Amino acid sequence: MLVAPGTNFGAVDSGGPPRKRKNAEVRAREHLTEAEVEKLMKTAAGNRHGHRDATMILVAYRHGLRASELTDLRWDLVDFSTLHVRRVKQGSPSTHPIIGDDLVSLSQIAAVFA
Repeated sequence: MLVAPGTNFGAVDSGGPPRKRKNAEVRAREHLTEAEVEKLMKTAAGNRHGHRDATMILVAYRHGLRASELTDLRWDLVDFSTLHVRRVKQGSPSTHPIIGDDLVSLSQIAAVFA
């Protein structure tokens, strides 16, 4: 089937590519609430490596880690009083105190590997 030249197939003549909407226009917030994190941890705890996965979610949430920073953690960066984080995207390495639920969860995982 031939199409006549100049046929408009619904293209918008805006003078350029469509613009990306700002995040604030799409959603009210860009973070999880504490209740949402707890629900996520509870769901993650139901799989084969549930405690490990729930602990990773907790540590990432509490310490503001990116996924790559979380997966880059090693046991030699954890001394059970502080967590040493190697930041990505031009960030500076940082040290975070480990207290409360973080400490209990990490200690339980360490006991499995001891």
